[in-house]
Amino acid sequence: MAYDFSTAETAEPAPTTSTETEPEPDVIEVDNVEEAPDAIEEHLHQTAKPGVEAPDFHTILLAVRDTGLVGEEENILTVTVGMIRGKLIILYGVARGGKDAIIEAAMNLYPQDYTYEWPSDESPTAPFYKANDINEYPVQYFGDLASIQEHQEKIMKAFGEGKNADRDVTDISAPEGEETKLQELECPRTNLATIALDNRNVDLNDFPEILKRALMLSVDASKQQTDRVVYRKAQEHADQVEREVDPVRVAEIRQYLGNIPVEKFDDHPNNKIVNPAAIEIAEQKPMPTEFPEARFDFDRLLDFVGTVTLFRHAERMTVDTGRGLKMLTTPTDIWFAMKILGERMVMSSLNLTDEDQAVLRYLRESSSMVDRTDIQQGLRQAGYNINDRDIQRSLTSMREKGYVQVDKSSSPHSFSLSPFASVTEFEVGLDYQKIVDAAAESIYKVSGVPEAVADEYVRRYCEGEGTFVTDPYDGEEIDITEDTSFQDSVNDATDDIADAFDEPVFGSTDDAEESEPEPEPEPETEAKTQGTLE
Repeated sequence: MAYDFSTAETAEPAPTTSTETEPEPDVIEVDNVEEAPDAIEEHLHQTAKPGVEAPDFHTILLAVRDTGLVGEEENILTVTVGMIRGKLIILYGVARGGKDAIIEAAMNLYPQDYTYEWPSDESPTAPFYKANDINEYPVQYFGDLASIQEHQEKIMKAFGEGKNADRDVTDISAPEGEETKLQELECPRTNLATIALDNRNVDLNDFPEILKRALMLSVDASKQQTDRVVYRKAQEHADQVEREVDPVRVAEIRQYLGNIPVEKFDDHPNNKIVNPAAIEIAEQKPMPTEFPEARFDFDRLLDFVGTVTLFRHAERMTVDTGRGLKMLTTPTDIWFAMKILGERMVMSSLNLTDEDQAVLRYLRESSSMVDRTDIQQGLRQAGYNINDRDIQRSLTSMREKGYVQVDKSSSPHSFSLSPFASVTEFEVGLDYQKIVDAAAESIYKVSGVPEAVADEYVRRYCEGEGTFVTDPYDGEEIDITEDTSFQDSVNDATDDIADAFDEPVFGSTDDAEESEPEPEPEPETEAKTQGTLE
């Protein structure tokens, strides 16, 4: 039986411990509080029972690794957090690339009755006849969309917009005989789906409405990831795998995730999650705005920040304003959201998939037009599992968006970068010291938050150890105000254009007429690290 974390309002009078001369610190779980404990606590609403702790993201990854899934850390965390309220999430990549394994690993962290799995083939009316049952599930999983049927596309489009899907169906149980009635599939908090790009029945470019509404996650089909999977299988057969997270803790995590109070803040009009630093994030412009997708992506990023806050609700301050509840986002919630999803949001706002980025890097390293076949061969030699159809789809998409151009005088299959590609030279990342300062200042402007609570918010989350977190990927403790890893990760994903020409990643293709490739130049003595998308 899952815990019910909703609790009654804080009782009055003050706890008996307040009469002691020196109360135990653990009683109030607040450091260096000058006011009496109930001066703050009487304004707070508890969303979890005493002693309940939110799992840290590094433990989540270790628990997933215990199931046999290695790599794909960002995708695992994105799907795990997204299952709380992620609208439409689609994992795509080559067949057998691990898409379903990622979703199933995330599903295993939630209770068994949390997700409805759609049949792979059913009539257009079948789901509407089962609407009452399907509507009970907060998460719905479409599985592998070998072919997106028309009625599925309509349902996914509606769900992606946060709307219900409806259809007239025949009511054979009606007393007057057969008659029609309108049945609704209520939009779940999250819809999950996977698509194999090498399936010839599916071309994502044919479904722009779905792409614009979905959070698209590309799986890692690289040779390096395959090597990791193979080595893990070898460890299992050699009986050399040790569990890193106790099964009891995994059960506690499952119980915690199943009881996150999403409805309390999504379905109640007077309750909300408040991000005191949201305006500062917008002013720092963490993503380019050349495409209208940035409008959706920035809102999606802030929604994801709020979802991270919900994920950590047991350790967050929720203020009872008397007119509703306000759960307060912290600077570390913003850091985690950017750490997990930020790079993907920047790429999404640029309208670039992982395959697009690889092709762009290859073209940047070429001073002349490059044939489509040469691009594929160069990427495969660099460890990308990519076929000719993937290259064609990527080039077609980027040509329509203005990133690449065709040399019609030479060959309809020869491409180079267009001048518009310089839009990817964009400064990214956030100054987290400014985020912390903005949160500490803006918390006093949030209506309904008493000054004593605002003071405590600053003490807990904006000073001292309040800005320290456990890195979700390596488990190391870091101070977010000194972290630049997001800029570094984007640079790694896209490369700096100067380094790209000085130190090719994929090998030179400058002279297509020569049978032998030119030797690679010597690497620079100092690496250039800039906060730009190249």
